[in-house]
Amino acid sequence: MEEYSIGRVIRNGFVSGVSWSFGATVGFVLVSIILAFVLQELGGLPFVGSFFASIVEATVEQLTRRTPVIGL
Repeated sequence: MEEYSIGRVIRNGFVSGVSWSFGATVGFVLVSIILAFVLQELGGLPFVGSFFASIVEATVEQLTRRTPVIGL
């Protein structure tokens, strides 16, 4: 049976976690770029942009209507 030092286990776990996170981030970016190119070629990107713009507009409207909890 092989013995492992606690420092080595922690270091290996940390490096594995950072590597997994980096790979997931790079993969997400690549898929997002490919999806953006496909949507742009299909003409669907303006629709997506207007969809997000409407969400931002509704959020800003709700924030301006909201009364502050504590008046200064």
